[in-house]
Amino acid sequence: MAAGNKGKTKQAAGRGAKAPRSAFRSKPGAKPAKPKPKAKAVAKAKAKTKPVAKAKAKVVARTKSVEKAAVKAKPKAAANAKPRAAEIAAAPANEVLGVITCPSGKVGIFDIGLFGYLPRPALEPAIVKADVPADRELSVIGTRVGRGRFGDCWDHVSIQLGDGAIHTSKKLGEAGVDFARLVCVDHASLDQWQHDDSLDGLADVMFWGRDEAKLAKAMRAPRTREGYGWSNLTVDDAEAKLLEAERLKAQHKLLLATDFRPHSHHFHALAAARANPKGAGEIDLGSSRMLLFFTSWGDGVYPIYLDLDSSNRPVRVRIQLATAQSNENMRAVNP
Repeated sequence: MAAGNKGKTKQAAGRGAKAPRSAFRSKPGAKPAKPKPKAKAVAKAKAKTKPVAKAKAKVVARTKSVEKAAVKAKPKAAANAKPRAAEIAAAPANEVLGVITCPSGKVGIFDIGLFGYLPRPALEPAIVKADVPADRELSVIGTRVGRGRFGDCWDHVSIQLGDGAIHTSKKLGEAGVDFARLVCVDHASLDQWQHDDSLDGLADVMFWGRDEAKLAKAMRAPRTREGYGWSNLTVDDAEAKLLEAERLKAQHKLLLATDFRPHSHHFHALAAARANPKGAGEIDLGSSRMLLFFTSWGDGVYPIYLDLDSSNRPVRVRIQLATAQSNENMRAVNP
């Protein structure tokens, strides 16, 4: 009985009405009465309606089943959508490392540490070059990996050239790194680069390592941020300190590293990068502004791309630092 009918019966019973007798009630031994012709027609009509009612019931049941499945599927779809939204929200932000200027209209990207070991003609093929705007400052942007064991390492570092969305990329070359650093520099300004010669006649000497305290005690060396050593010595005094440190190191078989640092362009660029928590530093070189940054992955070979928009206009020069090879190299030294 439908809920509405039940309500009506209860209402009627409340008003003192008697419940109707069953139509099939009969005295014991009595033969059932023959249905009247009118009753036969009603019974026949009801019989015809049963298959239709059954079919409707099946359709309703099937519809409810589909609706239930849809309701169950909704939370699953929502659950799948959440990680995607969270991933977008957690995407690493771009970090400004500094700015460069390239009055010649051509930027050079390479490991500046190689300058101390190769003459300029031999070094030239190792420099990856790209045409860039000559009339304005260009931002250098770093984007970290953002997740996993090496989440703090740079995924890529790029020189921004335009604002369009990236559509295609063109490979410019590969930068071989042996000193864990790269520079973005005006190519023409490299003629003025002084790698080893002091610009002010001064130099620093530093040492660090397992036995640094023993050598510091023997040489009365002051403590520094990197270990022990002396700053702003004349070049001659600095060389004398270095020779004495090397002599004592060999004599007592001390385990440590020493570094002679004349105040050259290389010295100033490295000092600026070491002082910056992002590991990047700017210096002026001639009429240009250059930037040195630590790769964060160490040594390796890193591909460099020119990213273009849908109209083939340059958007950025991208130095791709997170690669399958750099990950493998990092895991090898950090098992």
